[in-house]
Amino acid sequence: MTKYFAKSATGFSHLKNGARCQDFSCCYHDNERTIVSACDGHGGEVYIRSHLGSKFATKAIIKVLGNIEKNLFYRHTRQEIEDYIKLGILCEWNALVEKDLKTRRLHKKEVAHLNEKQIKGIQQNSAKMYGTTLGAAMWFGNKLICVSLGDGGVFILSKGNMFLAFNDEDDPVANFTYSICQDDAYQHLNVALFDASNVDGVIVCTDGLVNPYQNLSNFNQSFAKPLFVALRQGEIDKIDRFVTDMAQKNGFGDDVSLAVMIKQNCSLRSYKDKQK
Repeated sequence: MTKYFAKSATGFSHLKNGARCQDFSCCYHDNERTIVSACDGHGGEVYIRSHLGSKFATKAIIKVLGNIEKNLFYRHTRQEIEDYIKLGILCEWNALVEKDLKTRRLHKKEVAHLNEKQIKGIQQNSAKMYGTTLGAAMWFGNKLICVSLGDGGVFILSKGNMFLAFNDEDDPVANFTYSICQDDAYQHLNVALFDASNVDGVIVCTDGLVNPYQNLSNFNQSFAKPLFVALRQGEIDKIDRFVTDMAQKNGFGDDVSLAVMIKQNCSLRSYKDKQK
């Protein structure tokens, strides 16, 4: 049995400016799998439909991972499976973007705040308007599949310890993140398969939740462990309030998204130890 939760909250900076939440998070569960996802739509001026881009990224993830069958692991190599997932997500996301562009043509009001160079850039690559990062994980039998592109993080919990599913890419400049709207998105989309037998849980979140903790040790001790205990004990309201407060009061003012899943029957001992 698996417990899972997802929540996105609008950051204080967006509330102050009357802007919408650009994050999107979601859970999916059926008899064979549990999927959690958190995606962060970009906040720059040209990303005027990034709130849709993050939603489309989650939809693409759910569709591709949700259609995986067990025989995929018997018939294909690890690399072939990873490539299949990467290509599937990118194709699904681009298809959703193209559909939206056909049904909702670009309106002058959407680009009224942009200069000519920015507008020309959008006209040359309309998908840029929908730019977003993405993160996701799926429990599927004894497999754990993790997916990531851009900042934010996918964190694996095991016996009170926490580690990143992927090593951070070396970003060339500050405040830069890779995006699904880039022409070379395939090169930066990461997929990894793990043995899930020793995994207690997975946290997927956007950088608005991670950054205030400054380092992974603080994040694990001050957030991940208490979160694990709260979800294990069914304190959903407590987690829900925390995400909202992090976005509106305690964080950096960014939108915040959290998606988490844990094994219901795993021990709490290592997650309660050393907590004050």
